[in-house]
Amino acid sequence: MKSLLKISLVASIVLVSANAQDVNNIDGAFSNGEVSGQIRLGFYQKNPDKTMEKTQSVTAVGGQLKYETASLNGFSAGVAMYASQSIGALSGKQEDGKFSPYLTSSEKSYTELAEAYINYSIDDFNVRIGRQAIDTPLSDCDDVYMTPNTFEAVVASYELKDLGLTFLGANVQRMQGGDADYQNVIDNNWKDTGDSSTNMAALLYLKNDIEASAWYYDIGKEAKAFYVDASKEFEIFPYHHVTISAQYLNENEENDSNFDGSIAGIMLEANYYSFTTMFAYNDVDLDTGKTIFEGFGGGCSFTNMETTTAGSLGFDSKSYVVAVGYDISNINIFAAYGDFESTTDNLGHMTEVDAGVSYSFNDNSDISFVYVDAEDKLATNSGADEIKVFANYNF
Repeated sequence: MKSLLKISLVASIVLVSANAQDVNNIDGAFSNGEVSGQIRLGFYQKNPDKTMEKTQSVTAVGGQLKYETASLNGFSAGVAMYASQSIGALSGKQEDGKFSPYLTSSEKSYTELAEAYINYSIDDFNVRIGRQAIDTPLSDCDDVYMTPNTFEAVVASYELKDLGLTFLGANVQRMQGGDADYQNVIDNNWKDTGDSSTNMAALLYLKNDIEASAWYYDIGKEAKAFYVDASKEFEIFPYHHVTISAQYLNENEENDSNFDGSIAGIMLEANYYSFTTMFAYNDVDLDTGKTIFEGFGGGCSFTNMETTTAGSLGFDSKSYVVAVGYDISNINIFAAYGDFESTTDNLGHMTEVDAGVSYSFNDNSDISFVYVDAEDKLATNSGADEIKVFANYNF
């Protein structure tokens, strides 16, 4: 699920320690450590079109609390607790079937040690071991719930800054978060990334207004995937920029996992002063009877929206999204329309409308409102509309 409030053209990965201060003794590493976090108040409501289904809602408060040491001889460490607690008086009643676990869990709350890592940096080399935030094409934080996904992983990178290149290798064992389906479990269990751990390698390029990346994934015993994307920004005239992007994902199944197919896409984005327009297109090509794996997280396809993704239909399909956005002062307004249709008649056809507004009070606090209307064009009363409201305070 990709929020069009934050359109990302080329995938990246979170690696570098947030606290770069160097000290010369262990006492200094802890005394000069940094505390950071986020307090989030969220509201979610889903209104199904089916007359027999009930409207579900939840209001929750939660967020993140993180501590990270300063760097000692290149070593640092960090831990972070994530939590969410529903507010009963402002949520649907569970006994009436009107409670939604979307922002919490079936138990109406969770607390998780979501980050716990050791980081080592020397010159242009960095390695991080443990529970951490990662953003890659097929494994990402997808911060659309109360707290983001995180992963148990070993991630190493090496930069050639003069050339604009970064080499990356990683082994990812498990994940937690909304995309690990913890809404439906009691203990917020961590979920394996595939039948066994996932290995990945990547080459990233960022220079001269060009962003490009190539990724290889070995999703343990389930599939091997290759992903590439690239974007180039052009300045047409002052304050008027156009960005052209392309992507391609290819997957080959292993052990009859059923993941076998490809996704290709293009995206055009134009900026003029505070006004932005975007057009994206994806084509999904599946082997007979197969499906496509879109990632441990929100997925990377250009046409992915709040609830519908390029591969949602499960058939060969085409999809497009058109979006507009406007920034005025501290306010961002956006609207998007997506159409997802099987290339074989009458196998599947979904549409989705996303619209929203966000306001930044200052550098530390903001509020956002998103409305989603998804509809199955081939079935009666099968869609739903959703409302999401988030207020954040970062420290």
